[in-house]
Amino acid sequence: MRTVALLILVLGAFGGWSQEPLQWLQRALQAEKQKSLAGVRLTQLQIGARTELIRERFWQVGDRLMRVEVQEPASRRGEVFLLREGEWIRLPKEGKVAYVIPAPPFSATQLLEVGIDLLRKGVLTAEQLPDERVANRACMVIALQLNASRAIRPPAQSNRPGRGTPPFPFRVTLWIDRETGLILKREIATRPGVVNLRSEIVRIELNPTLSREMFRLPEGVTINRLHKGGYHSLEEAQREAGFPIRLPSYLPADTQRGRIFVGRRGPHNTLIVAIQYQCPQGRFTLFQAYKPQAGFRPPRIPRKGINARFWQDGDYWFGLVGNLPMAELQKVAESLGYRQP
Repeated sequence: MRTVALLILVLGAFGGWSQEPLQWLQRALQAEKQKSLAGVRLTQLQIGARTELIRERFWQVGDRLMRVEVQEPASRRGEVFLLREGEWIRLPKEGKVAYVIPAPPFSATQLLEVGIDLLRKGVLTAEQLPDERVANRACMVIALQLNASRAIRPPAQSNRPGRGTPPFPFRVTLWIDRETGLILKREIATRPGVVNLRSEIVRIELNPTLSREMFRLPEGVTINRLHKGGYHSLEEAQREAGFPIRLPSYLPADTQRGRIFVGRRGPHNTLIVAIQYQCPQGRFTLFQAYKPQAGFRPPRIPRKGINARFWQDGDYWFGLVGNLPMAELQKVAESLGYRQP
């Protein structure tokens, strides 16, 4: 009996190795909902063949309030993201218009809530990996993996703003601080062997004194709220746009029009209409703006495998982007005034 008691004491002294992964996930969920912290975070995003590295400062009050300031890359330095009242708002550097992000990625608490639910239902398996140190703190490492070869879409969550619940990733690995229960690092893979996101806190301050002012927008900044689900009706989108929306006179056979999004984008606060299309040959989106300000520039050419055309026709600026074959994309563009340079 003395041996058993000693063993229990030793396990407790080393942070509770006897706790099951599910209990650690529940502890992490409570910590992410309640604790205040600040620090520096490094994030690596894998977008197709392109890798983006981001360094951010952040301040957080549970899962209710958060401020993120981009430090690197230099081209994005000064961008601010605010979480308040359940929605994410992006403020471009030196901007006077902030934008509501209509479909933000999973937050830590949402990832944990959905993960715990799927684990209980047997959709996920949990593996406890050897401990590691993150930000010089001891962490329990837990990997959650789907019992399938691809991401799945869980039921919509009532506390999930935007366009519903995104697919749960194929594999999620979490580094949970043994002392506080906070997630200090996470890796997300949407398919086997590919880590799409790696986010790690490299400096942390627990229970900082935070003013409510830092979670407010500067004086004079307005918020642009994009219609969260887009419009199904051209008439509704037309009222929101305020200028005549032009449609192509040519579309590939069996093309169906999807949702229409209207919102302001870029440093010039340009109003842009985006119309989604789908046909047997692929998907594509038509972008258009009316009388954009001087200095307005189209976005950079998309990643490999995506075709695009950008042009002006009178007072209109157009863009066509999608995986539709270029020959067909060209015909759609020509029906809206595109001319080969």
